[in-house]
Parts: sequence; structure tokens; C-alpha cells
Amino acid sequence: MAAFVVDCRDTPDDAAGNLGRGAERRKSMWLPDEHGLLHRHDVLDSGVTQRELEAAIASGELVLVSRGVYLQESRISESSRYRGDVLYRARCLAVGAAKPGEQPALLSHDSAAALHGLPVLLPTRTRVHRFAQRPHGGNAKERKTVFHTGTVPDEDIVEVDGVRVTGLARTVVDLALTGPFHRALAAFDAGLARGLDRDELAERLAVRRRGVGTARFALRHANPLADNPGESWCRAQVIEARLPIPALQVRHDLRDGSVAYVDLDFDGQVVVEFDGLTKYRQATIGSKHSPEEVVIREKLREDKLRELGLDMVRTVWQELRDASFIPVLTDHLGRRGLC
Repeated sequence: MAAFVVDCRDTPDDAAGNLGRGAERRKSMWLPDEHGLLHRHDVLDSGVTQRELEAAIASGELVLVSRGVYLQESRISESSRYRGDVLYRARCLAVGAAKPGEQPALLSHDSAAALHGLPVLLPTRTRVHRFAQRPHGGNAKERKTVFHTGTVPDEDIVEVDGVRVTGLARTVVDLALTGPFHRALAAFDAGLARGLDRDELAERLAVRRRGVGTARFALRHANPLADNPGESWCRAQVIEARLPIPALQVRHDLRDGSVAYVDLDFDGQVVVEFDGLTKYRQATIGSKHSPEEVVIREKLREDKLRELGLDMVRTVWQELRDASFIPVLTDHLGRRGLC
């Protein structure tokens, strides 16, 4: 009689099935905290093996956000925010979470802004900012955490999602004091849009501090109508070039009966539209329109504005970075006798 050998090892199809079932099993065993973060010790305590954890990381199912802290890829892809923003906020939450036996961190600057949901122009997403709570010292800029020195009064400390951060007004002023004019202007624009009081912000700038001159100048020009940091940067370049100051979010009644609001308006003759990718992404969220359809609709809107005799100037991030926006705008303004 012939002998039959039964190989109990997985066939390729079986192995794939087992991997899939393993992934599903792991998903059901993940125990995220209130912020959606997974902590290595909790994961292993839940019954997931070290090998399974490593497999989830290697496959991209889990993304490392801080030492021993992970975020599920599905949570990142389901978010309406940019991937970098989601990961940075998760990292700030991980660093700011109170740890047994340690003094809770106090996050500041870009990190506090991330937890406040405050838009920042050209944000730093490589380091977490926190206060060292001592009167002098220095910044450890070569590390993944930047320690800012100085003292923060209790009234300038709030909790966001269980993490101690500088309050909104203090955060805006800190950003303005440590950034060039365009970053300072964007910070104040965003702060005023969130309801901060201009006079209170001015009082915080009444003392001599490094960067206070630039911050005061930015506050004088700050406008809560700026829709996003890109628009603030456009206006900052206009101000620095000593061109006429535009009105923001000006309404134009189109000939077909619809209404359009433009980003920057120069005397109802030249208008500037900033085309950041965020505009088109946000326009597609919760909409039946594809990104391509949104772009086409924007082009039709532009044509309708031109029908009113408006001179249209569009700009993008790269033109702001390489300083090619102002020469183009100056040419358009000159042709209309506005500069």
C-alpha cells in the first residue's frame, strides 16, 4: 500500500488567510487610549504578542508616533486633516501625557497650537515644543523636543484633551515672537479669528522682548478675515513690498445671480486668490464632487469674476516660497494705476 504523507504546514493560500485572520484578530484586540493612541505595554498586556506587534508595524497597520506609542493607520486615513498634522498632534499628545512619577509637560508654540487646532504658517512638525519652567537656559534644537525657558503664570496654562498647554493668547504671542513677520502675521490673524482681543494681545507685547518689534508690527496689520495661513503670507508679502493694503473676503455679485468672495481685493479692480491644496480638499469633504470637479467649478467662478472687469491674480505656495508672487502682482496693479 502506498504511503501518503500529510504536510500540516500552511499552503500559500492558507498562510495568506492566516495572516489576514491575524490582522483582524489584532484589530479586535487593540486597546487605544482616549486619544486613539496605542501604548506598547497596553498592547502586549492585551494578549498581542511581540511578533504580532512587529508585524503590524512592518505592514503599516500601526504607525510609530513616539517611543512606544503608535497610531492605527486607519485612524490617519479616515481623518479629514493632513497626514502630517494628524501624526504631529498624536505625537504632541503622547509627549504631553502625564507619566507616573514625572511632572506633566507643558506644551507650547507649534505644539500648543496643534492641540488648540490653531492653523500655523509653515509649522515645525519635527519637534515637540515644551516649556522647561526655569528662568534661563537654552533650546535643545538638535533634539526631538525643544525646551523653551522662562516662566508661565498659572492663568496662561490650560488643559486640552488632558494635556497641559499654554493658553490660546499666550500661544499666539509666543509664535509671533519667535517667527519672522509672515509667521507672526499669520499667528495673529488666526488668533483674532478665534476671538482673541487685539488690545489684550497688545498688552502682552508691551514689554521689551526679543522679536517684539516684529510682533507689534504684525499685530497692527492683523486681520481676522484672513481665511488661512497662505492668505496671511500673501498679505505679508504685499505689506513688506509696500504695496496698497487689500481688503479681505470682499463680496462680488456675479451676473448669473450667484455671489463670490475673493481673498484679497485691491480697490475692486485687482483680486488675488490663494490656491492652497487645503481649499480643494476641504471643498470635497462631505461633498459628492470629485477634486477635479471642484477645480472646474473654481475655474468657472474665475471666469465669472473676470466678466465683471476684475483683473485676477492666482498664486500658490511655491510662488510665495520663491518670491515670484509680488512681481506678478505689482505688474497687475501697475496696469490699473494702483501702484
